[in-house]
Amino acid sequence: MDSIDAIPGNAALGLFTRTLDMPIDGSGRLEQHIAASSIDLVIVGPDDLVASGIGNVLRRTGVTVVCPSREAAQLEWSKSFAKDALREAGVPTASFRIFPDANAARDGLVDGPVVVKADGLAAGKGVVVAKDRAEATAALERNAVSSGRVLLEELLVGEEASLHALVDGETVVALPPSRDHKRVGDGDTGPNTGGMGACSPTRVLPDAEAQPLADRLIAPVAKLLVQRGTPYRGVLYAGLIKTADGWKVIEFNARFGDPEAQVILPRIGGDFAKLMQALGDGRLAAWVHTHPVRFSQRAYVDVALCAEGYPGQPRMGDPITIGDLPDDVWTFHAGTRRSADGGFVTAGGRVLHVVAQGDTPAHARDRAYAGAERVTWRGRFYRSDIAASEGRVEITA
Repeated sequence: MDSIDAIPGNAALGLFTRTLDMPIDGSGRLEQHIAASSIDLVIVGPDDLVASGIGNVLRRTGVTVVCPSREAAQLEWSKSFAKDALREAGVPTASFRIFPDANAARDGLVDGPVVVKADGLAAGKGVVVAKDRAEATAALERNAVSSGRVLLEELLVGEEASLHALVDGETVVALPPSRDHKRVGDGDTGPNTGGMGACSPTRVLPDAEAQPLADRLIAPVAKLLVQRGTPYRGVLYAGLIKTADGWKVIEFNARFGDPEAQVILPRIGGDFAKLMQALGDGRLAAWVHTHPVRFSQRAYVDVALCAEGYPGQPRMGDPITIGDLPDDVWTFHAGTRRSADGGFVTAGGRVLHVVAQGDTPAHARDRAYAGAERVTWRGRFYRSDIAASEGRVEITA
């Protein structure tokens, strides 16, 4: 019988999968478990594991892995690597300068708005959009970015969208576009977060434009990595912005995005497991030739419910109450753990996501917020404007 193991998983995954508390630290226990359990497919989610080179390690065991190599994954864990790759591949992106540390970056500041970025991973919170030199200086001085290399980027103006693609060498297959909402407050105010909600489809990037845009903005980078001898195999998602000069790449992530995955995965038609198997085995081109990836005509909206204090220091340990949810509404747990009485308590900043489907984004949005009102704990908050600007979106198969 088919089964799923999750390592480490979360409190809710344990209700329908086997969750394992197992170190992923080079001790070999993970590899031993894969061999002993006859695991067929491994999909790696967390960015820090991708950056650690877990894909390299697991491929040596012979198991099929959906995860890029550590070398190719630099597209996410080193923003300077990604920017250099974009420039070499001729893909439009913001102009930028790279500095060895925050002190050097502070000396390089000029008047006007600027985006300050940590070079490495920062859980989605290593970016500060500063409206002037004073704000940028303050960000650098209070360690809003890491102690390593720092990028100063041109501030791009426009509407943003997320575009995931399956990449197998030079084969690039677009997945349904989505729109993330990064800032913690309504109206895109406050600090950046890991993502306060998402929707798919989105009027900003219609479904029909997904593959042509992936061919223009993702495929050249994939081809460059092949030429360098470090081909990419896995999920690559590009954060994009539509400027007055056209679409540009803001950044790459070397795995499924969160919360984007919650709204795009339900829209992928066909046998998802076999699609992932083909990707991990290096057979993506042959598979999609006979099994083209099609997008469902349903809309999905995700609303992240957060703990008091997020994205700073969140409260934890508060009991969660989940009432009866409307039809076609689900909760996806993130920062939760089981309590002694068998319930759930908060254990992170983004505690759980309420995801709803509907005939249109507006329909799905109404259901998602109806569901959000039925999930409570002390200090719980969420943005009230996720997908509010979508209006009428035509969904095409």
